[in-house]
Amino acid sequence: MKTIKVDYPIQKRVQQNSEDCVIALGFFDGVHLGHQEIIKTAKQIADRKSLKMAVMTFFPHPSSVIKKGEQINKYLTPLSNKADTFEQLGVDILYVVEFNENVAKIPHDEFVEDYLCGLKCKHAVAGFDYTYGFKGKGDMKQLAIDSKNRFQVTTVAKFARHEQKVSSSLLRSLLSTGRVEHIQDYLGKRYEMTGTMTGKGNQVEFHFDPDYTLPCPGSYEVTISDGFFKTKGICKVSSIQSQGQLSVRLFYDSIIGTYDFIEMQWNNFIADFEMEAFHAQNDYDVGH
Repeated sequence: MKTIKVDYPIQKRVQQNSEDCVIALGFFDGVHLGHQEIIKTAKQIADRKSLKMAVMTFFPHPSSVIKKGEQINKYLTPLSNKADTFEQLGVDILYVVEFNENVAKIPHDEFVEDYLCGLKCKHAVAGFDYTYGFKGKGDMKQLAIDSKNRFQVTTVAKFARHEQKVSSSLLRSLLSTGRVEHIQDYLGKRYEMTGTMTGKGNQVEFHFDPDYTLPCPGSYEVTISDGFFKTKGICKVSSIQSQGQLSVRLFYDSIIGTYDFIEMQWNNFIADFEMEAFHAQNDYDVGH
């Protein structure tokens, strides 16, 4: 998979070197089941039309630039992890648009002209609630108009589980209330983070990209794996957490040394020692 960074204004060489493609549009934080449905739809169209399969995403999250409503500065999948997932899903080209104030001000028709037609998009695929352009004035109906029949548009319907729309916001809410055990219902797997690890007996230090979203403070059962061994332990998250580092106490194993690649899965919540009520999860209904 080729990863191509796109600035503002879009570089002429990027447009000139682009290939006829199907483009899946979205931020895709977490690449959850709803996102996967969009990408699979785009992949099927690309294969049928013998076109390259592309994804266009943005970084950082638009809310961190527009600063209206909730601002998202931490991610379910930092950009490098998101790129790895896209490649596993069969994406050929990843366009990463640097989102800044200039990009936020691009009119919807100009965005289509420069960033879709300019990159030889022959078919655009996005979720039913996708918006684009200045103040989000472009939606999926507008996209069909702005295309001027230069490319086709496919809208992917709402994807739901347990009578709830599967969304990145839902996953963040589950994390913020410690309900990590429910995330696999919407993500398709347990919430996981990648990083490195230093072992000191049954106490290990897990180092990770500080852009990851952590669960709320408390103790969690986690599974640690390097692809060969797998072991479980307890990870405590604190409200005064060190950036990019977590301590894990292993249940059974003793590990010495440094590991360059580790996956840590969040299995379930155990206890929250920082809340008066135990543990305030009852305030959130995930539809179970």
